[in-house]
Amino acid sequence: MADNTVDEKAAFEAIKVPSQSNKVYNRECVFSFQNPYSPGGLYVNLKTFQGVGPDFLPLDQKRNRFPIYLHQQWKRKAKKDAEEDKPTNAPTKFAIGVEGGFQLDDQKIDIIKINTVVVVGPDGKKQKSYPFDGSDKVLPKNVVQSVNSVLARTDSTESKDIFAGSLEEEVKESKFAKDLVQLDNGKKIPNDHEKWACEDSGLKKNLWLNLSTGYIGSGRKETGGTEAAIKHYEDTGRKYPLVVKLGTITPEKVEIYSYAENAMVSDALIDKHLAHWGLDRKKLFQTDKDMTQLSIEAQSKAFEASLITGEGEKQEVATGVGYQGLVNFGNTCYLNSTFQLLFSVPEFKKRYVEFASRVFERSPSDPAADITTQLSKLATALNSDKYQGETDEHKKLKEDTKLPELSDPAAEVKPKMLKKAVARDHWEFSGGRQQDAQEYILHVFQAISRDAKQFPSTPGNSDLTKLFEFASEEKTVDAQSKQVGYKIQPGQTFLQVPIPKPQQSTSKKEEDPEAAQKESGEPKEKKSKTASSSSSATVAAGAKMETVEYEACFKRMLEAYTLQGYTSPVTQQKGVAYRSSRMRTFPQYLFIQMLRFEQVDMTKEGKGYQIQKIRRMANMPVELDIKMLASTGLQKGETALPKAKKAKPQAKPEIVVAVTSMGFSQNAGIRAALATQNAGAEQAVNWVLMHSQDADINDPIQDGDDDDEEEEVDAGKVSQVAAMGFNQKHAIKALKATDGDVARAIDWLFSRAGQLDDDSSSEQKKKKIEPGQNTDSPKYKIMGFISHIGMLSN
Repeated sequence: MADNTVDEKAAFEAIKVPSQSNKVYNRECVFSFQNPYSPGGLYVNLKTFQGVGPDFLPLDQKRNRFPIYLHQQWKRKAKKDAEEDKPTNAPTKFAIGVEGGFQLDDQKIDIIKINTVVVVGPDGKKQKSYPFDGSDKVLPKNVVQSVNSVLARTDSTESKDIFAGSLEEEVKESKFAKDLVQLDNGKKIPNDHEKWACEDSGLKKNLWLNLSTGYIGSGRKETGGTEAAIKHYEDTGRKYPLVVKLGTITPEKVEIYSYAENAMVSDALIDKHLAHWGLDRKKLFQTDKDMTQLSIEAQSKAFEASLITGEGEKQEVATGVGYQGLVNFGNTCYLNSTFQLLFSVPEFKKRYVEFASRVFERSPSDPAADITTQLSKLATALNSDKYQGETDEHKKLKEDTKLPELSDPAAEVKPKMLKKAVARDHWEFSGGRQQDAQEYILHVFQAISRDAKQFPSTPGNSDLTKLFEFASEEKTVDAQSKQVGYKIQPGQTFLQVPIPKPQQSTSKKEEDPEAAQKESGEPKEKKSKTASSSSSATVAAGAKMETVEYEACFKRMLEAYTLQGYTSPVTQQKGVAYRSSRMRTFPQYLFIQMLRFEQVDMTKEGKGYQIQKIRRMANMPVELDIKMLASTGLQKGETALPKAKKAKPQAKPEIVVAVTSMGFSQNAGIRAALATQNAGAEQAVNWVLMHSQDADINDPIQDGDDDDEEEEVDAGKVSQVAAMGFNQKHAIKALKATDGDVARAIDWLFSRAGQLDDDSSSEQKKKKIEPGQNTDSPKYKIMGFISHIGMLSN
């Protein structure tokens, strides 16, 4: 029989206060989403300071063999003094839990916390408990100090930017504010909102005052204006960029926009600048919706949102195994949607659910920071109905607080530990800002792939990212010789598909809208002077979007683009080539990224080139056949471009000697000399110091493949990319893939950081794919989609 005896005295004496370097997980189980609100509460091991649910006490005893825990049990009840009849104001700023923002439900709720110190036997069963009130009357002083510290500490997975606080972008001081030009034209604006009107259309709402000229014009079309304000800015030579929104000026705030800076800004001298036109903030109050309110309404009523969420359609709430929702804990919709989608893939379910118990048993000392553990934790939750029930106690709380949508924290799944584990080497994903789902998927895949290689003995170990990989076949037509080259680009994860403008018909109605109105018998809407001359091409939120068939999207993807400055392997002269791409292999699961952003020329507005979201719908069928994208290889009548060979670069001996004299190997010296284009000893030494931890730093230089299509790559550009921490081989590859664009090459490398070495691995070389006909099955069935709601492009 197993001995369940606990040496309580020795265990108490061993307890210490957690230091700042100790991670404390006091709000959630490291193996499940059990928390202090859950039935049975949360147990925090007072040696490891890791929280576990009651179901995981036996496992924690097996792993850590320490018997003393802080047991936290929290319950909620309605506040007795809650102001039941107090109206709930609409949010006035993008913020959570602060005045003017979205209010937290807990402001109507009291939390009752019961803390006890318990002794747990080796079998995971509770043997004894001590009520904890913060004093040392019952428990030793060191235990009380430790427990008080654990209770006071913020959970190591929490981040300040996740909860209460503003979600708005920081508003910076305008560079035009300090020396703002204000014309002395005798104009005065009354401190009476009823006397304000757009000088172009007569509109009484959505008015903007130009702080330099005193002109009052209405705002942009998508907010109900005629764009008179921006038209005035353009007509006056774009010399007067600052405007303030009338109707939102109050003693507490004022909204200022800079056309030149293309952003909301602040003005430290705003009172002086308003007084120039006779306006006194102390006499004004809000009479119009401010920009944040308009943005909130636009986000909640946007046409895209209704399409994505099925607003207006009859819907059924899906519950049960496989239908567990995830809580957004601070702009984490990109994360939640990514993992909901990935765990709908059978292989992901099998890898992270079936092997979960064995993964937990072999987790490292800090399970919260282990990617495989946290993936198994989330997968188990998503594929169960454990967190979907509603207790009678919670139903009563909703009734008492008059909060019918109140969530139950015991039934919330927030993958905070997984977020932190995945983002530990990527600072952008560790914060609380919105992120791009495609970039996040690539980063998650990098982490999964790396974890699979570093820990091959993990139960059920498999690099599941390979299920999504495919190879593309690049075709290059040399315009000078008319000969054709084919090249394979392996390791692709996303099929990037453009959304072109739909082909316009040339019917009489479309050519002459006024004629169409006359024909329909509908009255023609009166237009302001600026209606037809405005340069803005923005479509109002809620307007009907153009629809593009998916075949047109794929057809555009197949179109060739022009390569300027291409050196012909035949003539050895620079000229033009045409490049297109098809799929050499079809993966088991295919990620399609619809390119919903485009670069727009706004130089006439003084804004240069801007990235804008495409407001077009691409119809995607449930079942998709992409055989049109299959590669063909060299076709009858085509002549293959000759295989170009380049002389192998040679490292300068004196540079290699300079590096080896620093204690580095001969191969490291050669790599440093070649990576810096033999620029000199100092540059080579600096390079090798930066790359001393590279896995291949001491490996011999390998000759490139002879059959690689070799257009020239500018050595200076290679150095620029390599200076960002990439090796020369990767820099050259990226520059070739992006037609020599340094900025795009750097982005290309960052987005493929986890796949770069895979491309040159021995496994890849053994299974080298050659150009040719793609014979894989081209048929797919949609499993899910991720879509960004809103107009923001960043």
